[in-house]
Amino acid sequence: MNRRRLSTKARAAIFLRANGICHLCGGKITPGEAWDVSHEIPLALGGADDEHNMRPAHRKCHRAWTAEHDQPAIAKAKRREAKHIGAHVPQRPLKSRGFAKAEPQRRATRPLSKWFGFSRPTPIDTMEG
Repeated sequence: MNRRRLSTKARAAIFLRANGICHLCGGKITPGEAWDVSHEIPLALGGADDEHNMRPAHRKCHRAWTAEHDQPAIAKAKRREAKHIGAHVPQRPLKSRGFAKAEPQRRATRPLSKWFGFSRPTPIDTMEG
């Protein structure tokens, strides 16, 4: 998409058609103040590159508007288009081996099958003596 360079005469016509008012903030553009020609509908979103789509804007207003509104909208449109044509690869979480299986826990309500407490004297221990 090639933008055509605007002549001084075309810039002046755009400025005068808008009565020197910034189309973003509604403020008056004073003589000597920096201003840009802003596309009302950005070119990347299908706006035309002709004088009907161009408006004067303060340079600060134009840069702030572009950063806050136009760039996110353009990025979203590109993501939507990529997804539509199948070029978007969705991110999936990585599959891991997982955790090792834990042994079943003993429950306090079930009686213990083995008791490893104090040892009782066995009949063999009492015969030695």
